Amino acid sequence: MSRPSTSLLRSALAQTPLSLPRAASKIQARTLLNAASRSGINTTSIDYRILEGINDFLPKENFDRLQEWQVGLWNRLQGEVSNNPALIETKQKWDKYGLDMTDLISSTARDKNLTLAYNYAALLLNNSFFLEGLSAEGSQQVPSEFKDLKEKLEGYAEGIVGGGWLWIVRSGDASNDLDVIPTFASGTLLVTQRSQRGRESSLPLFAEPPTSGSTEPSTSSSSETPHPASSAESEATQVPLNKRSTRSFTSSSNRIQYPTPLAVLNLYEHAYLSDKYGVWSKKEYVNDWWKNLDWRKVQKRNAEVAA
Repeated sequence: MSRPSTSLLRSALAQTPLSLPRAASKIQARTLLNAASRSGINTTSIDYRILEGINDFLPKENFDRLQEWQVGLWNRLQGEVSNNPALIETKQKWDKYGLDMTDLISSTARDKNLTLAYNYAALLLNNSFFLEGLSAEGSQQVPSEFKDLKEKLEGYAEGIVGGGWLWIVRSGDASNDLDVIPTFASGTLLVTQRSQRGRESSLPLFAEPPTSGSTEPSTSSSSETPHPASSAESEATQVPLNKRSTRSFTSSSNRIQYPTPLAVLNLYEHAYLSDKYGVWSKKEYVNDWWKNLDWRKVQKRNAEVAA
């Protein structure tokens, strides 16, 4: 089966709720998401209902902007992977098996010449995790073990200058070993030690295209004849990197050394600025996110760390 071209992918992405009129119904949103899904673009990782806006949190206009940002990041990552010779192996794997985001972030983080690809990939991963954590079913009861974190979240949010992320993390072996950690720009906590933490790595990201988008045949055989690796590197990469990694956050080898993300808040201004939230309204934005988190999903992630 031939893979879709970049123009087909962009056309399908353009038909997601990003281009719906303001008065579009939820049925229309589902229809267009299904159309994108039939083109091979992932739309299953989030609850599509949030894209119509969440009462007492973000309106539809903000979700339209977040979708536009996500689609733009995917387009730019596809372009970088297709046109950068240093990423030929990533391109081949993406086209053949689907994108292994864990491998992409792990490899590009070590090479300053691949910073652009790393930034696009990390922002896509973070933003998808943010959207995946939202509930479309109204406020849920906050589990008691998390309640002490709210004041810390508010303090970090008001102190952060510029774009960034606020993470609720599991920081130790006990289920109540919880903390808040900020990262800035494209910093992510979701990938450490070549493993994805806090999120099932087999789950595609929101709006993930099935291929790199390039229609040019690959001329490199690097994926067939990989360079010899040292024994230490081989031990660290036992999971085959030519397929989407199945490593997840349930590994017990480094739970304490590397915090496991349970939820994240997008603190970029384009995420929250609206008629409801002004430039000095980050505290209110945090409060409303707190109320509209999918706490059942957060608790499930927390339980799986100790599984």
